[in-house]
Amino acid sequence: MQPDRKNIDPLIRWAANYCKHCFTCVNICPVKNLEFNDDEMISLGKCIQCQLCEKYCPDFAIEAKPKKEKEARP
Repeated sequence: MQPDRKNIDPLIRWAANYCKHCFTCVNICPVKNLEFNDDEMISLGKCIQCQLCEKYCPDFAIEAKPKKEKEARP
């Protein structure tokens, strides 16, 4: 079954059908950006793109966009 991914903000996508609501992503976030409202994950708009939520999700239910590398000036 393919994940049904939903954009919860411009930087984070969440797959409800993969998520078992273990709260690992909520607890690991250093800026407390993620919460559950009923059975839906929500973002509070504070994502710093550390990708810890994605890295530690045991269900691969969350994707966070990586920070763009700054281009070196010549």
